[in-house]
Amino acid sequence: EIFDEMKREGVRPTVVTFSALISACEKGQQWKLALQVLEEMKATFGPNVIAYSAAISALSKGQQWEKAWELFCEIEQSGEKLSVVTYNATMTALEKGLQWERALDLFDEMKYKNMAVTVVSYGSAISACEKGYQWRQCLEYLDEMTERKISKNVIIFGAAMSCMEKSHRADIAFQLMERMKLERVRPNVHIYNSVISACARCKLWKKGFELFKEMDEVGVKRDVVTYNAVLDAVCSQVDLAEDIFHEGVERGFYAKVSRLGSQWLELDLHFLSLGGGETALRWWFEKCLVPYLGGSKELASVRSIDIVTGYGKTRARGARRGDD
Repeated sequence: EIFDEMKREGVRPTVVTFSALISACEKGQQWKLALQVLEEMKATFGPNVIAYSAAISALSKGQQWEKAWELFCEIEQSGEKLSVVTYNATMTALEKGLQWERALDLFDEMKYKNMAVTVVSYGSAISACEKGYQWRQCLEYLDEMTERKISKNVIIFGAAMSCMEKSHRADIAFQLMERMKLERVRPNVHIYNSVISACARCKLWKKGFELFKEMDEVGVKRDVVTYNAVLDAVCSQVDLAEDIFHEGVERGFYAKVSRLGSQWLELDLHFLSLGGGETALRWWFEKCLVPYLGGSKELASVRSIDIVTGYGKTRARGARRGDD
């Protein structure tokens, strides 16, 4: 609105004005509007690396890696000198779009050009390693940061932990926890969630449960992801899993998982992990459904029993047969 008012008042916008507006579009997650503003700026001033970088960031937030890559190539071919911010923004867009190899190629290019890579650059590169399960490369980047005297923060370690989790390397995740202590970086809930999930993937339920308990001891507040992760780890330990599930219910994380009406019964597993869903299903049948339908009168009045397993956005449902 302010931009439109400027033009109505005859105030000529500058490159700085356009760049600021594109950045505002990025923060508002309006990538289409960001592109419109960029085109208007180009018509007057031609390509500008700051404006392009802001537009690439907007496209990154909008999950538009192809368009971000097009802008990167366009500004590169224009002869404008690319900045570290341009590279960082493009790497982030690529890794979010699962184009991890291209992202790592850009990172190599930055270092080949002797650009001043930053903690943000390494964060994007390590996140790209996670997408490609490149745990060895991830560790090399952490060592590089030490050599370059670039301080690691909790975001860097969080990305590295996610990489180890996805790569089924719980052993290295434990080592990174120790490394964080040495480098005086305090683990947050994301760090613990990733390591507990790594334990679940590697079938180390005891260690996962230990880390779950440790969170209370060190003052890290658990969230719904924590409970889902630990339930994945301990679901084979039926009594323990049910105790943790009930604790999650008491804390409000699974408050709406069960709905019991006079004519319909529903178990909603939307926000549960696989282990959480398994535990909830067992609890629902044994502790809710069977006691509730103990009398033939209650059973006769029930018209539907539904188990909702997800939103249906990621996996196609098979064709229905009759009334199933």
